[in-house]
Amino acid sequence: MTAPEVTQGTNAVERRQGRPPAWGNTRQQINDTIEWFHCMQGGAAHNGLKCTGFLLDADNGERSVISDEVVITRTGGDCRKDNDSLILKHDQSPNGPIIKSIMASFEEKKPVGIIVGSKNALLKVKIPHRYCVMDWFLITDVWMEKMGQYAGYRVRLEKLDLSTKGWWAEQESDETLPLTPRNSDRPPPSQACRSCGNWSKQIYIRPGWMCLEKSCSKFWQFRNTEPKEFQYHTDFLNYRHPRGPDIQNPGPVIELVDRNLEPSEGLADREEWRGIVCPKCRKCIQRVTWDAWDCANDAAREPEETCCYTVVRKMREISLETALEDIKPYTRSQLRCGIQPVVDKHSLKPYEVRTYNLPGVGSITHFVSNPTINERTNGPNYLFSELQKLGLGLKRYPLGSAQGKKKKCKKANSHSRHSSQSSESSDSSMSSKSVKCRYGTRVKGTLTCHFAVNYGVPYKYVVSVDSKAFSDAPAQILTALGRLSWATGKAVTRAGDTYQAPNELLALGYFEGMKIGFHDDGEEDLGPTIATLSLGTRSRMYIRMKDKYYFGVSTNNVPTAEDPVLSGCAKEQERRSLKNKFDAGQITAKDYAAQRKALLRRASSNARSPKLLRLELKHGDLIVMHGAHLQTYYEHSVEPDKGLRFALTSRYIETKGGTDRMKGACKLPDNLIYDGQ
Repeated sequence: MTAPEVTQGTNAVERRQGRPPAWGNTRQQINDTIEWFHCMQGGAAHNGLKCTGFLLDADNGERSVISDEVVITRTGGDCRKDNDSLILKHDQSPNGPIIKSIMASFEEKKPVGIIVGSKNALLKVKIPHRYCVMDWFLITDVWMEKMGQYAGYRVRLEKLDLSTKGWWAEQESDETLPLTPRNSDRPPPSQACRSCGNWSKQIYIRPGWMCLEKSCSKFWQFRNTEPKEFQYHTDFLNYRHPRGPDIQNPGPVIELVDRNLEPSEGLADREEWRGIVCPKCRKCIQRVTWDAWDCANDAAREPEETCCYTVVRKMREISLETALEDIKPYTRSQLRCGIQPVVDKHSLKPYEVRTYNLPGVGSITHFVSNPTINERTNGPNYLFSELQKLGLGLKRYPLGSAQGKKKKCKKANSHSRHSSQSSESSDSSMSSKSVKCRYGTRVKGTLTCHFAVNYGVPYKYVVSVDSKAFSDAPAQILTALGRLSWATGKAVTRAGDTYQAPNELLALGYFEGMKIGFHDDGEEDLGPTIATLSLGTRSRMYIRMKDKYYFGVSTNNVPTAEDPVLSGCAKEQERRSLKNKFDAGQITAKDYAAQRKALLRRASSNARSPKLLRLELKHGDLIVMHGAHLQTYYEHSVEPDKGLRFALTSRYIETKGGTDRMKGACKLPDNLIYDGQ
C-alpha cells in the first residue's frame, strides 16, 4: 500500500463525520485565536522550546500521509520556492529552533494540535473551510531522510484520542475502530546498522530497511544506492502507540465560550484583542473594531456564511495614571543612538527640542513634553481621556488596503548611466506599508496590529471610503491637528524649508501588545513632512536605514539599482570612493556594477541594518520627520510599553480630486490654534 493509495482514493468523498471544532478564512484569524498556534509563516508553531502545533496546507512534501488517525509530514523550514513546491536549500540542522522544539515535544510526549488547509490534497474528504482545526495529535516518530539533494526531518503523528473518529474521517471508514480488534499492537521492525551500530525503524517495505542516522556513511542507502521508489511498511502505518499515564492531557483542543455572558466592558489588554471562537458557527473571529467582535465583519467572509454573532465590548476608561504606572527608566543601551541630537531647551520652552540630522536626507525633531504642558486645558491629558470616550470608528484594516504607490526618489545628481546597472531583487519592492507587526512578514489577509481612523485627504494607508472630512471631525481631533500643525511648522522652518499645513490626520489606537513593525510612509503624493503626537503609555521609536541602502545589496546580494551611499552605511568609504569614480566618468557602468558586486555582500539573508535611533516617546511628545528622501532611505517602527496608547499622525498629501480636497480643507478656529504652551 503506497502513500497515495493510503491517502487519496479514487473518488471525491464529501461525507465527513462532522464539522471542525474551529476554523478560519485567513491564517491570521487562526493565529489570533488558537492558543496553541501562533505562527504566521511556516508549518510548525512553537512556544519557547516546545512545538505546539502544525499547519498542513498546500505542500507537505512527497511521501506525506493524512489518514483518519495518522499524519506523516516534513517539518518545514530551510526551504526555497520552486514553482509551487518547497525545496530544501541545505541539510536541516538538529539545532534549529523548529527541530529542537519538535524533538522536545516528542521526547516529553507533549500533544500538539494540527490545522489542515483547504489546499491540502491528501485528505479523502472535502475540507469545508480555508483552515480547519483537526485535533490533538502525538508525535510518535522523528527521523531524517533524503528529500531531493538534501536531508531533512520528517515526523509521524497519531491522533491522541483513538476512541472517537475525527471530523475528517469518512463515515464508512473502518480505520477508527476500538484498539483491540485493529491489529495495531505490532510495531514496525527495527535493526542496527552494521556500519554505525545505531538502530533504525523500518519505515518502508519498499525498498526495505535503511539506516536513518545522518552521520552514517550508509545513511539513506539500500544495497549501497539511494532508493527511487517507496512504499510504507504496513506496521509503520498501522501501529498505535500505547496511551499511558506519561502522556500529558492537554484538555479540549478548542473551548467554546459565549463572551456575551461576560461583563460588557473590557480593558485594552492583550486578552481584549485576541480572537474568539464563535459559539454558533465555530469560526475564529478577530477583533476588527475597537468595541466589538463581529462574526460578520470579515473581509474574507464566504458567500455561504450567514452567522451574525456579535459581542459588543465597550472599553472601560483607563486613567492616565494607570497607563503610566510601573514604568521603569530605559537603560542607556535601550536608548543608544548612532547620531547625537542638537538639544535646544530654551527657544520653544516649555518644550525641550532635540534635532537629529541625517546628512543629505533630512531631520527628525523630537519635541519633549512635560507635566506642565500635558496638564494644560485641551492638552495631552485631556485628549487621552477624551479619545477613549469618543466613537471614532477605529478599526483594523487589511494590509492589502494599506498599500500606496511608492514615492519615486528623484536624485539631483542622478546619472543616465545608472540605468544600465543591475536591478534590485523583488524583495526590495515591498509595499511601503508592509507592516510586519509582531507576526513577521506580511501574509495575505493580515490585519494591522493597531486600530485606525483617517480624517482629511484620503491617505493610501486607509481605503478612501473610510476617510472622514475634517468638517465631520470632533473637536478633540482638531485640537490634536492644531498641535501637530504647530510642531510641523516649527520643525520645517528651523530646517530652512517651506511649511505646508497638514491636510490629513491618521489616528491609531494600540491595545496592550500591539505594535507597528518597520515601515516607511513614502507613498506617492505624500509631502516631505510627517508629524506624530503620542498619547498614553510610553513607547520606543526606532529609526534605521533600509537594508538595501545600508548593505548596498538585496538579500540575494544583487546590488541596489541606485546607491546613494548614505552616511553610516556599510563600507561607506569604499562605496563613496567607487561612486565618485563612476560619477566622474573614470569607470564604466559595467565596471562600477562589477566592483560593487565584488565589494558588497551580506553575511546572511537574515542580516539587518542596525538601529540608528532609539527614541523614548512619552505621553504628550511630538515627533516630526522631515525630508523629501527620508522615507525613501529610512524606515521606522514603534513599540509601546504595556498599556493603552494613541498616536495621531498628520501629513500634507497632494490631491487633484475635488472631493478629496474638500475633505482635507480645514481652517482651525482660534481656540484650537496651538501656541506651543
